[in-house]
Amino acid sequence: MTKRKVYLSGPDRLKKNARDLFEQKKKLCEKYGFILTDYPEDLFELKGTLEENRTLAEKRLQMIEDCDVFIADVNDFRAYVEPFGETALEMGIAYGYDKKMYAYMKDARVCSLRYSGKKGYDEVSKSWRDADGIGFEPGPVNLMLEYSAKIIEGDLEAALRAAKEDEDVH
Repeated sequence: MTKRKVYLSGPDRLKKNARDLFEQKKKLCEKYGFILTDYPEDLFELKGTLEENRTLAEKRLQMIEDCDVFIADVNDFRAYVEPFGETALEMGIAYGYDKKMYAYMKDARVCSLRYSGKKGYDEVSKSWRDADGIGFEPGPVNLMLEYSAKIIEGDLEAALRAAKEDEDVH
């Protein structure tokens, strides 16, 4: 069986130890029979110029188009009940390319249960709302993200396991 390419999306590429994390994830992907696509950031000096940013974005878009499986870290980002914005955009792109998609998160309870800020129940709409009156998504993530990917409660390994199991079934 040919190994399938996996594109991983999430904020880990921004961490100081991104290269070490990548190497760990690469080994984990190999354990489940997948090949991890490399972080394109390693091809750039990351000066933050508009030209460099565009080239980096284009490289990522090509990697998403070329992958077989797309896996996203949709854990709450920076204390918000939302995933990393870049990941949400990349999920939309992967969906547009009709990729097999998985998204993992430590806590897959509905958004209103994970939200730690002030909230109240609206009897009219029969839904929870935050202090600004904005309602919560009915699932663990934005409904468009939930619709586009199989949501896995757990970590990257749990998502890889699910992808492998799905592959073995087909």
